[in-house]
Amino acid sequence: MGRTIPTYRLHLESILNDWMDYRRALREKDRETFDRVITKARQHASAASYCAHMDPTILAILSVLLEMEKEKDIHMNMHTQNQMAKNVALADDVYESLQKEKREGESFSDVIRRMAARKPKLTELFGVLADVPEDEFQRFRTAALSVDRPLSEELGWKKKRPR
Repeated sequence: MGRTIPTYRLHLESILNDWMDYRRALREKDRETFDRVITKARQHASAASYCAHMDPTILAILSVLLEMEKEKDIHMNMHTQNQMAKNVALADDVYESLQKEKREGESFSDVIRRMAARKPKLTELFGVLADVPEDEFQRFRTAALSVDRPLSEELGWKKKRPR
């Protein structure tokens, strides 16, 4: 009888089985992450099957790296302050916006703190309704006047009521 060569999928399951002692030693939340990594390794088993000449462990790691690269639009930033580390996932556009706001010597946490503490100025609202069609503006004005009677009286938008 001739020999049969085990499939990549069998090799992969053997490799993953060998890694189970490592998994059991992990904390529970790390086990969940580990399981997601394992799933990534399995996602490209068909492609890896075509590379019988390569080490199956390398193919498993390559599959994981490929999936991680596909998820690259999320940045992970670990900032350690007060002996506490937190992971924050940011989309690329948000990360770039924060990067632009960052001043010399500032951490990302400093940028977020500064932006969160910033009080909006009334002048920033000037012209915000400039492009609104007249009929919509009048509807907005009517609604605003009916909600806030004392302020509208103070601004002279409506006649003062006799007291």
